[in-house]
Amino acid sequence: MTRHETGASDYSARDLLANRAVLVDTVAPPVLFVVVNAVLGLAAAAAVALGFSVAVVALRLLRRQRLLYALSGLGGTLVAVAFALLAGEATAYFLPGIVSNAVLGVLSVLSILARRPAIALTSAAIYRWPLAWYWHPKVRPAYSEITWAWAALYLGKASVQWILVLRQEVGWLAVARIATGWPASAALLLATYAYLSWRLERLGGPSVDEYRQQAAGTGTASRK
Repeated sequence: MTRHETGASDYSARDLLANRAVLVDTVAPPVLFVVVNAVLGLAAAAAVALGFSVAVVALRLLRRQRLLYALSGLGGTLVAVAFALLAGEATAYFLPGIVSNAVLGVLSVLSILARRPAIALTSAAIYRWPLAWYWHPKVRPAYSEITWAWAALYLGKASVQWILVLRQEVGWLAVARIATGWPASAALLLATYAYLSWRLERLGGPSVDEYRQQAAGTGTASRK
């Protein structure tokens, strides 16, 4: 942890890497869908994937465990199954994820161009740090740069999976979704924390605490 990150934590990255619930709640449904679809067909695959997600939520409730990943998995599976059944194609199961990644990628790029990088907004929401600190000329560049990496991940995922949809490669779609999902996000979370720590040090801007003290001092002086 650097002087720029007083009060920060890499909890999100460590939690994602260590929590097995991520694998069960969000990765298992598309795998089950692809396997069952290959053996029993689309309707059975939709029923199994959705039934599994509902069962996971029920299990988490009974054990009083965190529902974040289970509900995320259920919501994603419900939308994906609806798309697949409406389209009558197994590949349509992956369309909602492709669209959401494309949208996130475009929004990330737009946020950089608007000088309000998405990763800064996300960080502010998590750590409750002053938004004005993120827009400091010696802080914002670091967040803009790392937001480009997230934009590349989102757009890359969408592009690869869209190509596989066009080729009707259901099995490879599952592989691509898993490989570019949890593992890639966890790796980039860790890289984000490391990069921001390194880059903020070199930019030489104020730490969050220093910025707050400066802002408090300015406010006090202005009232005199």
